[in-house]
Amino acid sequence: MTSSAPPGNDRNTPQSPSPASPNGNAVYLHQLYREPEPERWFRVSRELPYLCHTLAWGSVALLGISCLLVLLWVLFHPIFPKLDVAAANLSISAVNATSATAECNATFVLTNPNRHITTLFDRMEISLFYPSQQVVLSHASQPPIVQPKKSRTTFETNLSFNGVNLGTDVAKAMKKDVDGGSISLGVRIVARVRYRRGKWKSRAQYMRAYCIGVSFAFPSLNYKKGLFLNPYHECEVNLYAK
Repeated sequence: MTSSAPPGNDRNTPQSPSPASPNGNAVYLHQLYREPEPERWFRVSRELPYLCHTLAWGSVALLGISCLLVLLWVLFHPIFPKLDVAAANLSISAVNATSATAECNATFVLTNPNRHITTLFDRMEISLFYPSQQVVLSHASQPPIVQPKKSRTTFETNLSFNGVNLGTDVAKAMKKDVDGGSISLGVRIVARVRYRRGKWKSRAQYMRAYCIGVSFAFPSLNYKKGLFLNPYHECEVNLYAK
């Protein structure tokens, strides 16, 4: 009786050779069958919603900050002060060939129109001049003024001049105006201005105000005392950084 060997023990059964790499090393199955890499568009499609959300929230934040800055600017942006010549008097003593003497006093009303800001006038220089010839007649200074929000401040200044040298042409033009029954003068005010809200203070700015057309009439031939023609005459006010 012929016995057969188990198939697993048959050493004569040919075995399939293992695959080899070109350099002679063994190649394993997981190296032959790799998972395909995800497509690039698939990765981009997954990141796109995140980018959209980031851009959307960034735009909303930028818009909110812009609105807040605009609101703060509207609320706290300083408005130019208002300046008026409320009253004035002029008494001319003499107008000679080259000089003039007169007593002059002016009352000013300074208005702070800001609702939330205090105005600080650290220094104020006031000049009276003859506008048609641009000749300065007198100077004066005003002590510092602290003006609360939405308030008015009244101050008086002595702008008299005594024997001021005008020159022949200016003295002749001034005498002609006075003899004609009226004269128009001007006031220039230069001040150092700052703004304050709570502990915050702005940097210093400079105010330059021109009050042109401060006019006086002399109803009689004796022109000792003039009549102020335009009470509460508004001045032109400008602010600038030096």
